[in-house]
Amino acid sequence: MKCPECQHENPEDARFCMGCGNNLTLPPESPATELSFDDKLDKIKRYLPKGLTEKILAQRDRIEGERKQVTVMFCDMKGSTPLVESLGSEEAYSLMDQIYEILIHQVQDYEGTVNELTGDGIMALFGAPIALEDAPQRALRSALSIHRAIGRFNDQHQGAIPIQMRIGVHTGPVVVGTLGNDLRVEFKAVGNTVNLASRMEELAEPGSTYLTGDTLKLTQGLFNFKALGEKAVRGKEETVPVYKLLSSKKDVYRPRLGSERMIYSEMVGRDKELDKLEFQVMKAINGEGSIVNIIGEAGIGKSRLVAELKGREVIKRIAFLEGRAVSIGRNLPFHPIIDLLKHWARIREDDGETIAFEKLEAAVKNVCQEEVKEVLPFVATLMGMNLFGRYAERVEGIEGEALEKLILKNLRDLLIKATELNPLVIVTEDLHWADTSTIELMQSLFRLAEKQGILFVNVFRPGYEATGDRIVETIKDTFPAHYVEIAIKPLDEKLGEMLISNMMNIAGLPYSVIDQIVKRADGNPFFIEEVVRSFIDQGGIVLKDGAYEVTEKIGTMVIPHTINDVLMARIDMLEEKTRDLVKLASVIGRNFFYRILAEVANTTIKDIDDRLSYLRDIQLIREQKRMEEVEYLFKHALAQEAAYQSILSEKRKELHLRVANSIENVFEERLHEFYGMLAYHYSCGENESKAEEYMIKAGEEALRSSASSEALNYYQEALRLYLKKHGETGDPEKLAMFEKNIALALFNRGDLTKALEHFDKALTFYGVKSPKSPITITLKVLICFIHLLISLYLPFLKFRKTPTDEDRELQMLFWKRQDCLPFVAPQRFLIEAFYIMREWSKFELTKLEKGAAIFSAFSSIFYLSGISFRLSRKILKSFESKIDRNDVTSKLIYETHTFNHNFLAGNWDIVEEDDDDLINKSLSMGEFMMSHVYLLFHAMISRERGCFGETQRRIDKLFEIANTYEWDTARRAKW
Repeated sequence: MKCPECQHENPEDARFCMGCGNNLTLPPESPATELSFDDKLDKIKRYLPKGLTEKILAQRDRIEGERKQVTVMFCDMKGSTPLVESLGSEEAYSLMDQIYEILIHQVQDYEGTVNELTGDGIMALFGAPIALEDAPQRALRSALSIHRAIGRFNDQHQGAIPIQMRIGVHTGPVVVGTLGNDLRVEFKAVGNTVNLASRMEELAEPGSTYLTGDTLKLTQGLFNFKALGEKAVRGKEETVPVYKLLSSKKDVYRPRLGSERMIYSEMVGRDKELDKLEFQVMKAINGEGSIVNIIGEAGIGKSRLVAELKGREVIKRIAFLEGRAVSIGRNLPFHPIIDLLKHWARIREDDGETIAFEKLEAAVKNVCQEEVKEVLPFVATLMGMNLFGRYAERVEGIEGEALEKLILKNLRDLLIKATELNPLVIVTEDLHWADTSTIELMQSLFRLAEKQGILFVNVFRPGYEATGDRIVETIKDTFPAHYVEIAIKPLDEKLGEMLISNMMNIAGLPYSVIDQIVKRADGNPFFIEEVVRSFIDQGGIVLKDGAYEVTEKIGTMVIPHTINDVLMARIDMLEEKTRDLVKLASVIGRNFFYRILAEVANTTIKDIDDRLSYLRDIQLIREQKRMEEVEYLFKHALAQEAAYQSILSEKRKELHLRVANSIENVFEERLHEFYGMLAYHYSCGENESKAEEYMIKAGEEALRSSASSEALNYYQEALRLYLKKHGETGDPEKLAMFEKNIALALFNRGDLTKALEHFDKALTFYGVKSPKSPITITLKVLICFIHLLISLYLPFLKFRKTPTDEDRELQMLFWKRQDCLPFVAPQRFLIEAFYIMREWSKFELTKLEKGAAIFSAFSSIFYLSGISFRLSRKILKSFESKIDRNDVTSKLIYETHTFNHNFLAGNWDIVEEDDDDLINKSLSMGEFMMSHVYLLFHAMISRERGCFGETQRRIDKLFEIANTYEWDTARRAKW
């Protein structure tokens, strides 16, 4: 039969054209009268919930001309013609309108799409144009629901002719898309799948649903069926096995065999890359460090290369440390570094806070026994652990850049000590997902490769500017002599064929199929592996007597166009609850611990162990032991991404909330380690109150561990959520908290201009405003200067108030803002300094942290400017007795300003020698700027005195500070 539309030749008994999908059993409508897709949508949209039509249109536009796995359902009413004749046209129209409403609702309730109104029934698609989970199961549940709804309709309309529906269902590949032009556009599903579903409906008895073996295979175990045997089908030379749908059954999981789906291949086409990588390990063993970047697209074989390296004999001679970034890790401070350190210290996820700290302490002691008191507090702080006792005292009061530098120094010292025991190989996987703080820390650690036997191996995808690309640029500019780049290229066709041959030495696999796989994969090994596994899943290849054989189904196998397509095809083939488990795991992340998964699944999914075992057998996930705890890992990040993206948005929100609740339950004792992850899951779950709560907590933790970039992101997002909810009616105290912490994060990052802006906003919420007009500014300075004179000459009138917590907070903001002003707004520096002196003179300075020392620092305004050495000396003398000499920072501040005053005032005879012990103690507290100023002025006076040996010693000390703490300011000193 030739189609009048496209002239395609079809079998004589074909109902639809295989070329364009045109209905062949009825005279085709003329272009002028045929309904477009949008017209049909208008005809049925009154039955659909708000927003569904827009989804259909959006999906239609995206999948034009795409081959998809779809379940097609035809539903026809028995005896529609005599019914119309008996009722009359008007009454029949009213009846059919009610029937259509029932059919459309029962399809829509299971998220199918009514694609055709056939006069006495419908054609529905499950899986197109709207992407669906569980399409075959949903189609069958919809069919059962239709029969029940029609039964209820008959009960309510007794006396009328009973209505019965015949339903046919088939699952398979179809071409879906829009056909026609701007004047005539219709959404179509074209292919043998459509015809076969129609034939099932023709065979079905009234009130029943018939389906094919393909749909049965995908729904077995979920429904009760009756086998009807082989049936002759119009348009088919061979008979087709047909089944009758009886009822659904309770969800019972029957694990299927999986070991026959285990396939493996030796690594193909990467020998040169592996040899190059192994050579760098040998160099590390010989004491020569290097930095290797393994760069390649997803699925190209980067992780496989590392896995092969781990199997080489040479690895036994080194210490192998491995960390991994995660896809949600952009705002998880230092996640890959923490992951690496946990593996090294053998810290399990179920270890309590005390046990975890004890394990870290033991690991650090094993490497550097004598330095443990110094190294451990900073490494533990990096990892977000709570400190106690002497360890807590060691880091008390150290924050911001000082903390960042000390963490770096001590982590570097730990790695140097570790290389004295064994050469190190440090592998960081998926670095393209890393947070900014990790990237900055890694860039600093790379310097170790210049002098230590350390090999850094960074594995990442190209095209990530803030992470991988930044790493490449830094290494090429700074460490070119130690840099090796391994770019993983696609396999050529010959190697692709070899990979397939290695995986399954299959006799009879048509070369045309091999050729299609290789060309479609475009040299991506992971794509090839997944296609082969999908052939096994679909029965195109079977294991028989220990060897793989090709079945007759191989000719009907559809090779997907993308890796995502093949992964989704494999996931869609899974039994319903197992597929749910995969999707649930994908919400947790690429790595997921059994305890978390079990907690999230709770009572909704049973037999988790069997399901995980099956997923491991079919190589969708891997199981590994981590410190004796079972951990699972999606075999490839793409599998996790595909599963996650397939989840409908509302369901995804629900799962994120379940994951968040489970994390709160499982890790209740050390929840602070998971604040960032909880903020992410609650945000994705659109629980804005919880998201805001954990963003604030995550920001606090990030500031505490010197991860300023991540702290900034958390506080900015939390502020956005808070303003969205409260607007201008927000609590000023809470808004001040947001602005203060955003300012601190910016200040720690060195972004002083923006930090100043937010410090000003925070102070505004406390009621502090800076004057704008010149007259007001002048008056303010004069008033403050008078108060300063009173403080110096009549101190008993000042320094009397005991500061409250709010007072301390306010004074801290003043002081931090003052640190920004010389670099951003020097004209304000002097004005604000007078104002701060007035404010601080209200309080008993011993009750303010470093109060007397900071007040003495204002002497610099007078001796640096030359306005009055007398006043600067008066300030220093007034507070000399109040300085806490046991506080290293207070002592350094006072000694530095006293020395600078005497040096610039020409009092060289009373200038004291520098105090090495004071400098070393100050450096241990992160006081780099004051130590730098202290040494710089001593170097200048020794040069003027002609003591060049002393000058050189102090210059050497400045360079030592620069190198040890990466304090480049000390390196830039001018002589």
